[in-house]
Amino acid sequence: MASDGNTLSLSDGYTDEKGNFVSLNKNTPSNDEALFLSFAVLDNLEIGFSLPFHYEGDINGTDLDGFGLGDVQLSAKGSIPINEWFYLGVSTDLLFPTGSTEKGFRPRHRWYVKRTNDAYAFTADDFAASVNAYYSFEFKQYLAFNGYVGILNDFGEKEKYLLWGSGVNLFPEKILTLILEASGESPMRSANNNIWNNPFRITPGLRVHLPRETYLTISGDIGFHYFKELDIEDAQQVHLKSGNENLNFPMAGSPEVSIAITLSKVIDFSWDDDDDDGIINRKDMCPNTFQGQKVNDRGCPVDEDQDGVLNIVDLCPGTPTGLEVDYSGCPLDHDNDGVADYLDKCPKTPDGFAVDSTGCMLDTDGDGIDDNNDKCNETPHGEPVGRDGCPLDQDHDGITNDVDKCPDTPEGISIDKNGCPLDFDGDGVPDDIDKCPNSKLGELVGESGCPLDSDKDGVPDTRDECADTPEGVLVNILGCRIDQDGDGVFDEEDKCPGTPEGAPTDSLGCPLDSDGDGVADWADQCPGTAPNTFIDISGCPTNQRHNFNTFAKHIRFKGIDTVLVNSSYTALNDIVYYMRQYPMNLEIQCSAGEAGANAERISNERAEFIYNYLVKKGIRKERLKFQGFGRKLPPTLTQKGGSTDAVRFIPSPENSKQ
Repeated sequence: MASDGNTLSLSDGYTDEKGNFVSLNKNTPSNDEALFLSFAVLDNLEIGFSLPFHYEGDINGTDLDGFGLGDVQLSAKGSIPINEWFYLGVSTDLLFPTGSTEKGFRPRHRWYVKRTNDAYAFTADDFAASVNAYYSFEFKQYLAFNGYVGILNDFGEKEKYLLWGSGVNLFPEKILTLILEASGESPMRSANNNIWNNPFRITPGLRVHLPRETYLTISGDIGFHYFKELDIEDAQQVHLKSGNENLNFPMAGSPEVSIAITLSKVIDFSWDDDDDDGIINRKDMCPNTFQGQKVNDRGCPVDEDQDGVLNIVDLCPGTPTGLEVDYSGCPLDHDNDGVADYLDKCPKTPDGFAVDSTGCMLDTDGDGIDDNNDKCNETPHGEPVGRDGCPLDQDHDGITNDVDKCPDTPEGISIDKNGCPLDFDGDGVPDDIDKCPNSKLGELVGESGCPLDSDKDGVPDTRDECADTPEGVLVNILGCRIDQDGDGVFDEEDKCPGTPEGAPTDSLGCPLDSDGDGVADWADQCPGTAPNTFIDISGCPTNQRHNFNTFAKHIRFKGIDTVLVNSSYTALNDIVYYMRQYPMNLEIQCSAGEAGANAERISNERAEFIYNYLVKKGIRKERLKFQGFGRKLPPTLTQKGGSTDAVRFIPSPENSKQ
């Protein structure tokens, strides 16, 4: 590092031991040299040794000029990778007082100036040690930001100094790296410390990456004094003690401008092979070859077939020697037919045409028409073909393809003059195989030419209004199943044909007899007869008390309420008696015509009240069913109009579904 030549004294001179002021030449050269060696013991641990030399130019009237040794420094530094882009580190340094006390005018560090202002230029004249913490941030090989902060302890002076620095490297791994740094030194306890006395430097620089891990760096130090004209009051008074000289002068913390040149070299003694190509890093001229890539003895990719294309990108690595190849290492194929020129017997095949292994156009069926133009590429061997590769009379019906409107007519079928099968009824089935040759025009027919009857009920689909009739059942002329008595049960399943219209029936088509008295519901004048009761031909019991609806007429409610009058309980108890005696179910129906708009709700509540009473008397719930009908009960089949009853009971055998 070479200074700008200006003297470090702010008074442009010094005061000698006798008190005489001696002016200095402003052009007073000064420079520093250092040899630094470090060894990486482990991936994250290195030890170092630094040997500095200093030089002072002519200091008139003194013997201070010339070279001198500086303080030797030993260091150890460890780093911890937090992740791929962030590192932390710590270092310790030990400085030995090996520097010359006979030479020099400029103190090289802030800690060379003691609290008494005594100083030597090239040495602290004391042992010192420092501890520093480092950090480093890297961003995709474009930016590196790093810094350190540490404390140095002067064992003789018992003074501590804060050391710090921070920098940015742009393109840290490129050929040229731009550098900008800032650093400083400051005592931590001195009472007479002044910020202008502390070294502070801004350092721009440029690093050139030379071959074989050699680096040349050119940088400059710009100090406080460059930005601010310092007054004598801002200066650090120095009592320089060098040899027999004892000089006094005011000193700035750092020079205005200095220029530094650094040459560094990395020597690799390791046997690491980062790209696993079998060539260790320090002998590998191509250190980033891909995994599995074949390389020569210098670690660079090889070209085994010597076609000028490296194996790593050669798509045809076995090309015969001497052949001309394209950029991918494959033999040239000018007609792009997939057959290399040196194997192509038809080198001018039109683009896009299918070819065989010799590069000639493919003719799969051997009819003389290549597959690209052959519309019938499975023609039987020896069959005469036209220009399109198709047989001249493809269906062998005696009509050539150029006039044959039906070129796929089956063999043996009678045809017309256009080569199409004869079809008298126009149903699409040739007459030779049409079993129903007189089908109506537009009628759907099957393969035999007969009208379709999908459900096989004897009615053609075109007239069948019930197309999914089960096979074997009777149908009418429209193809639908027959139910002559209209009871919803088809004749072939109806066990009681002739049931009167509107009469309720069971699933077999037989009339229902809800109360089991032997008289069907449609003819029963007295529904609700109790079991085992004598009745007349109209279904009414000879004793009216044996009919449940006789009891129902005695059930009354108070007003429009759901509360029964007391006399109603006698009728209900009679019903309980009968239900205990006979296995039967009972449906309870109620109306509430007097309740007006509330008839629906009141009728339901009344039916439920009776239901709950019977359950309370021990009748099982599954034997009972209740329902309200609003203003009026629905009429029975034997009633002409609506029922005027308030309560109706409908009994049924216990094993029947209500």
